[in-house]
Amino acid sequence: MTISADRIYSLEGKGLKLTTAEDIAPYLEELRSFENLEEIRLNGNTIGAEAAKALADVLRTKTTLKASDEVKESVVAICDALSELPNLIELNLSDNAFGPLGAEAMSDFLKKHTGLQILKLNNNGLGIQGGTTIAQSLLECQAECEKLGKEPSLHTLICGRNRLENGSAPAFSKAFAALKTLREVRMPQNGIRPEGIIELVAGLSDNSKLAVLDLQDNTFTHTGSQALAGALSNWSLLETLNVGDCLLGPTGGRLVIEALKDSETLKIVNLQYNEIEHDGALALAESLRKLKALENIELNGNRFDAESNAVEMIKAALSENDLDDDILGSLSDMEELTDDEDDDEAEDEEEEEEEETSKPEKETTGPKTASDVLEDNLADLVTQMKEQLNV
Repeated sequence: MTISADRIYSLEGKGLKLTTAEDIAPYLEELRSFENLEEIRLNGNTIGAEAAKALADVLRTKTTLKASDEVKESVVAICDALSELPNLIELNLSDNAFGPLGAEAMSDFLKKHTGLQILKLNNNGLGIQGGTTIAQSLLECQAECEKLGKEPSLHTLICGRNRLENGSAPAFSKAFAALKTLREVRMPQNGIRPEGIIELVAGLSDNSKLAVLDLQDNTFTHTGSQALAGALSNWSLLETLNVGDCLLGPTGGRLVIEALKDSETLKIVNLQYNEIEHDGALALAESLRKLKALENIELNGNRFDAESNAVEMIKAALSENDLDDDILGSLSDMEELTDDEDDDEAEDEEEEEEEETSKPEKETTGPKTASDVLEDNLADLVTQMKEQLNV
């Protein structure tokens, strides 16, 4: 990768000893004013823990920074410095485009730093490879904790907008299942499809203390929704569920909604833009009666009328719990079914009705007598003869 010199900031080979935030301050001032930064070179210097933290704060603002060997070296330098801080509990490297190379660079730190509680890697361009590296590192950290006879410390993982896709889901699932300590997981906008969602939910099911789950803008469909619905009862402390823009679909949406009644601790629920229809809204009204701690629910962009009786029933359910219907978000962008979709649904309903009417009626007065059976057989025979004679 060739980068023009005017987009490179370099301290390469200067032999600087930057221990404190004050030591590195002049260089950070230069970095802050450096526009369109794509590459930073820090090799050949000594960067202490305090200086590394100050550097990390500035790097978070450099969204044009690109992944390269030099970026890998800078991440290594930062993590090496941070490894000297045994009491470090949070690492936030969000909005730095270091990609898979950056993930590889921080791998050793993540494997060994058993005290890390909060890891924020949002919008880092990790991709499948980088995501898998991070997940495997967390799994190895759990193994290290086991050797030391201690419970893993990590309870918060934020890893959105990284194109993790299905390919990284098995590795994250294994890490989640091994950790069992997660309380907050946010992985929105990662291009994860149903198969990957099933993997993630399976791993998260073992984290009984989960309080926040944000998988917004991934793709669930029926199968992913079914997996989520089945797992909700495992999270008795769940307070926030964000599955907006996840294409739950009519049947999948209803499955999730019906399962919400087992999540009585829920405070925030986002179900926006999921093709939930009228029957799903009716089911939601029933589930809401159990959600007495609810503070906000988002339903905009679904496929039922904002003026329908289902919405009135939802408001009534909120009122039963002494909750103001203001917690129901805007319904200004509800989606209407097209004429073709209306026709398809009508046809489906007609077919179901025909199937019902074609079924023989069940006797309610006890077993048939021999004469009843003979009469039925004769009637069937007459019908067959008429059909053969076209009568």
